[in-house]
Amino acid sequence: MKRDRSYEVGDTVRYETFTGELRTVRVTAKHDEIKNGKPGFDGHIHRNEDDTVWGYDHQIIRVFKVKEGRWQ
Repeated sequence: MKRDRSYEVGDTVRYETFTGELRTVRVTAKHDEIKNGKPGFDGHIHRNEDDTVWGYDHQIIRVFKVKEGRWQ
């Protein structure tokens, strides 16, 4: 079964960077084109609100849906 990786602003996503680092991020914005014509997101690293990052949607591994209170 394929995992649902859809997300909304406020959800938490876990994604893998191009260097292989895993990051957990609270999403602050969704973009149809974050860079290079690909969709993505902006967010704050979990437990470090001063550290902002961006990522591509295709890098997402898991999504914690706030409304449902669980990981997808």
